Amino acid sequence: MFNLSLKYTTVTSNTILSSTSSLFTFLVSLAFLSEKFTWVKFLSVLLCMGGTIIVSLGDSESGPSTIASKPLLGDVFALVSAGFYAVYITLIRIKLPDDEEKKGRASMAQFLGFLGLFNLLIFLPVAVVLHLTKLEPFSALTWKQLGLVVGKGLLDNVLSDYLWAKAVLLTTTTVASAGLTIQVPLAAIVDTVTGHAPRLMDYLGAIAVMIGFAGINIPTDEYKDPGVEPEDCHGRCEATQANV
Repeated sequence: MFNLSLKYTTVTSNTILSSTSSLFTFLVSLAFLSEKFTWVKFLSVLLCMGGTIIVSLGDSESGPSTIASKPLLGDVFALVSAGFYAVYITLIRIKLPDDEEKKGRASMAQFLGFLGLFNLLIFLPVAVVLHLTKLEPFSALTWKQLGLVVGKGLLDNVLSDYLWAKAVLLTTTTVASAGLTIQVPLAAIVDTVTGHAPRLMDYLGAIAVMIGFAGINIPTDEYKDPGVEPEDCHGRCEATQANV
């Protein structure tokens, strides 16, 4: 859905709408993972989204304009892809255990291994058909392009996805989703080091993402009303007094 939306809408619209995946993930985790709602966390998610949107709008102003053939359809596909992402990451958190507590269920590495195997078995025949029908022959792929495909597969679809999935298990789905927006400040740093000075919009977007990501990672207990005792405090206090 994400890639298909690029066919009908602009890159800017695609990026902005896809950034709503953090918000969708936060809302789904509230409903199905019993994640505690705090206004600070909610505003932090919006900051991460806002940082991505700021950078995207800055790029659209400086880059060549692209005419969208079917903008409404493309925007719908981008939103659907963001919703699918939220459901996918939530199911990973619910169905897959930590490697230390497998309890007879599949581990994260095993899950990703079967994911790759099913992709190979399902889509390899499609590639063969495209080759035999001359629609996309293998000979059209250069060795350089093949190397880039393999490199992306190893670094992105294997290593990156595994680390992302482990982050889902070790933290929360909201933190893992917001963590993907860290690429915005990292890109600004790389551009600065390589001599391509980012624009002011890039710096503002990077700052918004960093502040939002920091806010999401602050423990929820920090925002409890100091005048309200925890639910089990009375029991612990009575037991302590009895011991004294």
